[in-house]
Amino acid sequence: MIVRAALLALHVGLLSAGPSIAQGPSSRGAQPLILAVNEGAAGNVDATEIALRYEGFKATLQRALGAPVSLVAVRDVKVLRSSVRARSYSLILSRPVDVLAEAIRDFGYQPVVVAKETGYAFFIVPKDSPIRSIMQVDGKTLVTPDRYSYMWRIAAAMLRDNQIAIAKQNVRSMRDQAAIGWSVENGFFDVGVVASFSAVGRTWEKKGGRVIARSRDLVTVPLVASPRISTAQIERLRAVLIKMDSNEEGAAILKQIGVGGFRETSPGPFLDLLAWLGDLEAPKE
Repeated sequence: MIVRAALLALHVGLLSAGPSIAQGPSSRGAQPLILAVNEGAAGNVDATEIALRYEGFKATLQRALGAPVSLVAVRDVKVLRSSVRARSYSLILSRPVDVLAEAIRDFGYQPVVVAKETGYAFFIVPKDSPIRSIMQVDGKTLVTPDRYSYMWRIAAAMLRDNQIAIAKQNVRSMRDQAAIGWSVENGFFDVGVVASFSAVGRTWEKKGGRVIARSRDLVTVPLVASPRISTAQIERLRAVLIKMDSNEEGAAILKQIGVGGFRETSPGPFLDLLAWLGDLEAPKE
């Protein structure tokens, strides 16, 4: 009887301690902060692969913030844009930058860090193409990422700066930048537009293709925080992320998500980008 009573008392004690043991001191009773990730058309991966790829990065954020973080893969830029307006996400990391620039300008989000690497939009042609400059694109067949996407907007701005209206060109859009590269390489289009950080952009010239124009320098892979994240939390998070490439564990996590390292930034580059791109025409359904 004494043994049974002791076991019963132990069982009751464990039940009462259960929530603390399961949740841990930093997450007890706390609602998770939602981290949204959008890899755009440069990365053709599904939600499961993104969740696996960013698991280590999510854990880094949790340690820095002392709060649970839940990851959501957002592939559709229209969903991302509407969620920014609703401030649905606490943190957003995205390769397309324009939506996050709008989040900073219009909805109170703060930039935390950007990747150290600078990005570009490339106008690409096959190695034997007679086209030598962006001025010769006028009247040619052109294939770009999705209409109204980040790379499409950059392409439109670059053409505009050279007195070429994209609306008057023979343009076809494709979601997958690998398909754009293949289509140009095989002669289905005269010119393609890809991101320098896409697989096509990184290897096009190495494989003998030519880049006839590149955009201005672009910040890449920004992480932004919603107004619900305090200044102190942002500063703590920024300090951790900037130091990630200085240790073996952090460098491995960065490699997993395809980033060489992070650096500090300010709203300035994002506001300058939007001023150059111009207003986004309301996407047609």
